[in-house]
Amino acid sequence: MKDFRAHLFCIIGGIIIGVLIAMGVSRCHRQPIETKVERDTVIVTDTTVHYYPKPVEVTKTRTEYRWLPTAYHFRDLTEMMDSVSFPRDSASFSASFPHDSVLVEVPIESRHYHSDEYDAWVSGYEPSLDSIFIRQKTEYITERITISKPPNRWELDLVGGIDYNINGKKYTPHVGGELLYKPNRLQVGVHGGILYDNKVEPYVGVKGKFRLF
Repeated sequence: MKDFRAHLFCIIGGIIIGVLIAMGVSRCHRQPIETKVERDTVIVTDTTVHYYPKPVEVTKTRTEYRWLPTAYHFRDLTEMMDSVSFPRDSASFSASFPHDSVLVEVPIESRHYHSDEYDAWVSGYEPSLDSIFIRQKTEYITERITISKPPNRWELDLVGGIDYNINGKKYTPHVGGELLYKPNRLQVGVHGGILYDNKVEPYVGVKGKFRLF
């Protein structure tokens, strides 16, 4: 009985030590978590049109003076050209008819157009803003993050079962633990526990497996 207890304690102690060693090796060889980031960018352009907006502010900035032709100048000039003979060059024409234009004051205004989408200024004599097109670009970014963890190469299992000895025609129950290392298809490990073959006995072993599919 004392021998059995000694063997049992050795097995349990070996399993615990093996588990601790396996955990340490697993941490040392643990691969970092892989993070994959994919981004899709879509740009949408929206156009807003404003026709004949009304100014919110009109300011007289200055006054300019210009010589402008009179409204009746062309009609009177045509009649006079038919009845009067004079030189047709421009200098003689201006000297002969000094009253074909008048000096006028031209008020220059600055007009401010405003909305939630724009600010616009125009200036001149009675200026106006016929239309304004506003193009706004919106960028939509879709981000997908994929996190993949590396497979766990170590496996600790609690195993148990009943073996049948064909020659001896008897059953042998057993229970124990199994530590496996699985690099790829090949699996190697150690296992140990206790079995009952007319009496309780400890067992240890090494195993190897190759996964076909």
